[in-house]
Amino acid sequence: MPICVSREDYPNITEIWGHGENTIVVNTTDGRRVKITAAHNIRSGAIPNYYADYEEVREIEIDGETLEVWVDAHYPWQDGDTVEDCLLGALVWVNSGEKDN
Repeated sequence: MPICVSREDYPNITEIWGHGENTIVVNTTDGRRVKITAAHNIRSGAIPNYYADYEEVREIEIDGETLEVWVDAHYPWQDGDTVEDCLLGALVWVNSGEKDN
């Protein structure tokens, strides 16, 4: 995945893992695990080209067993002309911890 990330730019992010061509999983200093996917708008001539789709891990209990599941996370809208632009912009929101309600 061609994305260049400086540790100094995102002090609240401890790890960033690439998962395919357009998805990263981020671990934060406050314990969040966030998946960001740069979804491609495939409609001809559509703008933006990519927008960020966010998910976070949550624990649920079923029959006494704790499971981790990915659920929608509501960070501010982020788009970009390229996968890298979209993901880098989304990292700013995850790093800040700011969410939409």
